[in-house]
Amino acid sequence: MTRLELSEGAATPAQRRLVAVGTALLHRVWPGIALRTFALTDEDAVLLVQPVRGGVSLFVAADESVMFYASSVEPGAALELFRSGERTDPAKFDPTGPGGR
Repeated sequence: MTRLELSEGAATPAQRRLVAVGTALLHRVWPGIALRTFALTDEDAVLLVQPVRGGVSLFVAADESVMFYASSVEPGAALELFRSGERTDPAKFDPTGPGGR
């Protein structure tokens, strides 16, 4: 996996859009959490990571579909699930709905 940390100036418009999609979903459940963002150049996707022990991570694909995973999942295994098409229903990020946390 080629992972390049993004800064606002280095991100493409498409990457900024994917980061915005992922940030909005995560902030629904965890308002204001700090996130580091990475371009996954081999996947045409971005990865958002909460940089704390026990933090959460979210892959966002070019089609804006997402895959959430917790720190208990080994990152390489999570990437393989993402590559195989595993996705998380965005409804799971609605804390007030039936699929919310």
